[in-house]
Amino acid sequence: MENIEQIDLLFTDLESKDNTIRYAAFQKLLAETENSVPWVYDKWYILTDKLLSDNSYQRSIGLMLLANLAKSDTENRFANILGQYISFFEDEKFITSRQCIQHVWKIALCNNANKNFIIKQLEISYNENKHLSPHGNLIKQDIISSLYQIYKHTNDTKILTKVNELIDAELDSKMVKTLKKIMNYPAASGRGIRSFPKKVTTGHLYAIPYIVSQHLVL
Repeated sequence: MENIEQIDLLFTDLESKDNTIRYAAFQKLLAETENSVPWVYDKWYILTDKLLSDNSYQRSIGLMLLANLAKSDTENRFANILGQYISFFEDEKFITSRQCIQHVWKIALCNNANKNFIIKQLEISYNENKHLSPHGNLIKQDIISSLYQIYKHTNDTKILTKVNELIDAELDSKMVKTLKKIMNYPAASGRGIRSFPKKVTTGHLYAIPYIVSQHLVL
């Protein structure tokens, strides 16, 4: 675990104009926040301020690090910013919108009321997200994957039912096949659904790539 002086330096480096320095700091902080950290509230307002940035890189950094910090949010401060956080499902930048949707499930795992709100907003976004045209296939994949992650970690069968309803409503057979692949439905042989690993890296969200390096190192 990094000490607070090292954390301070990493947060300073997040503001760097040098892509290499900024991205390296971001990656280290993502790794650091895979587990609970004691400094969550020391940096809370720095990260929430990033959500207001005109720079989409900084918004993305704020969104992803806040999601990782949800497990450390023992005071449930997320309840005060969740509406704002969810609004980035509709960020003007398609990549930032995807990043928000891809990471929001981590927040849902940490508080039941927040979970219910997030599930409802993901369901709404599945049908109404402004990026559905022309990127509906990617947005819908991200939403189904995020919902399924919540189900896998909570065993809430109501979520699985909702996911199945969304998929069954699709008219495009190729899209149905793609969405079912995310959930790893059993093949005709009757094999059971494979459990996904609990720990998710920043590389890929199963079949759907996290949009991290492409966006933060431009």
